[in-house]
Amino acid sequence: MLMSKSMSPHAILLSIALPVTVAVSLLAQDSQKAAVQKSDIQTRVEALMEKARKLSDIRAKNAPAFRLKATFSFVGKDLENEQGTYNEIWVSDSLWRREIVINNLRRLEIGAPNRIWRLDNSKDFPATANRLPDLINIFPSVSSPFEFESLADNTDQKPAEQCATTKPGAQQETHRFCFDQKSGALLAKLSPDIRPKNMTDYTCFYGIFRKFGDFWFPREMACFEDKHRQVEAKVEELSAEPSPDGTLFTPPTGALELCSGNPVEPTVVSTVAPSIPFTEARSVTLRVSVDAMGKPLDVAVSESGGKHLDEAAIEAVNKWRFKPATCSGEPIPAQISVHFNF
Repeated sequence: MLMSKSMSPHAILLSIALPVTVAVSLLAQDSQKAAVQKSDIQTRVEALMEKARKLSDIRAKNAPAFRLKATFSFVGKDLENEQGTYNEIWVSDSLWRREIVINNLRRLEIGAPNRIWRLDNSKDFPATANRLPDLINIFPSVSSPFEFESLADNTDQKPAEQCATTKPGAQQETHRFCFDQKSGALLAKLSPDIRPKNMTDYTCFYGIFRKFGDFWFPREMACFEDKHRQVEAKVEELSAEPSPDGTLFTPPTGALELCSGNPVEPTVVSTVAPSIPFTEARSVTLRVSVDAMGKPLDVAVSESGGKHLDEAAIEAVNKWRFKPATCSGEPIPAQISVHFNF
């Protein structure tokens, strides 16, 4: 495990504790709520998050441009251990480039104002790798409307932590953030993963913080789904990039246009029911690309219910019509998931 390595003498924090132990700690916080007034909690947590950002947010406004290289590993769909590389050049929130490579699979993304351009060389890009940018960009968006309900001290952990938990959402989902009590660094974040059939906790941990300019950034990180390891990453290089090549940020030919500013997903206008070939109870989930006119262009299976049900679902969705997605009010192509229960 990445977390068992000794810490560099230049680090300000110890390597995080064994992930399963920390996960249990996170999930047990409800019984250790701090005795503070709820009216004070939001202010205190916001102050903790601001302190953590000042310490570690290398993507903060006016922060210097950088180049980041990382290696990662994750558990594949057949429980095999997959490995890959992550490369990012960041200038600002509206000008960046990142590339993820796993064996012969490659994803390239270019960030522009209100847009993200994505080009995959295969439709089989692993879903787990989709979480890498969120893992390496450790902080939530500044526009995320978190409303916090509790703030708890956990002195049993080394280093000692303060963990903040949000109020439950519409599906009783909560988010949680844990900060080092001494340095203020963000050590862990828990996010709900809401699926058609269930909801799980997705928890990421950060350790081995080292100096980069005015910041201290974690060099080892790992995410777990209900205590099962999903992905680990190690930052191999983090360096200033004062004059990046401008051609690196040109959207590649054939790239899918995604929205990063005020996105609205496609909505169904008209449907056709699938012609079900038999009555066995199964489900199918499709990945649907909807163009800027509201027509489905590419329909693929992301969770199969068997050949015949897959074909019936694809045939039906190809006849659907949508109100297209918009980005800041402008129609754009987009991808959505469509789930069928047979």
